[in-house]
Amino acid sequence: MSADPRGYYRLLRVPTTASQEQIKQAFRALAKALHPDLNRGQDTTQAFQAVNEAYGVLSDPAQRAAYDRTGSPETSMPRASSTGSRPSAEPPPTVEPYTCVDCGCVSPKLRHIKYTQVVSYIIGSHRTNIWGVFCEECASKRLTKASLITGAFGWMSVPGMLFSAHALGRNLTGGEKQNLINLEICTRQAVYYFLRGEMRNARIAATDAREFAQGVAGGWWNDAEKRRARELRPIIEEVLQKA
Repeated sequence: MSADPRGYYRLLRVPTTASQEQIKQAFRALAKALHPDLNRGQDTTQAFQAVNEAYGVLSDPAQRAAYDRTGSPETSMPRASSTGSRPSAEPPPTVEPYTCVDCGCVSPKLRHIKYTQVVSYIIGSHRTNIWGVFCEECASKRLTKASLITGAFGWMSVPGMLFSAHALGRNLTGGEKQNLINLEICTRQAVYYFLRGEMRNARIAATDAREFAQGVAGGWWNDAEKRRARELRPIIEEVLQKA
């Protein structure tokens, strides 16, 4: 018989020899990761229920002992099914990551960035905001293209000279990044990598998320945005502690 027939240990991402404290900490981390605020537009109810069921068994010494011995949390031997097969384990919980809008890759360094491109005519000029969630490579390409076009065609009118100077100054300092949006992105990436066991990438994303959270807390943003940053901060710290 498998040491983990229903996948309870696998769901909590702990070994079968884990202590009660390790099981408790693993459950707390997953419960925070599956919080609805981190999974807007997605239904994580089933995944959370699976994690909750696993914790309910493994956190109880008697049920855990029965599960380890017989494959069932019941103290008596389980009744065999008509086919003789055991129920399959629930799939491990997942969080859908953000992806780069250009290349579609998943990265711990994704950023929501806005660049500005200026094209001028004899009597006027046109500004275009180029924004999206980009990986580092695609962000560099977007920056280079927008800056080259602005440098070549943005100076042909009086308004264009002013717009181009402002656009190039913003672009060449990395573009415009909103702290709260990037806090959400980095936190989700950190949880995604943490659940996959890719701790190095989880730590990279969580470290960046912490910096954006500090930016929100120290800025002039409204109370709702600061409250959102406070909600995400425990999740970030949990990942950094365990990654």
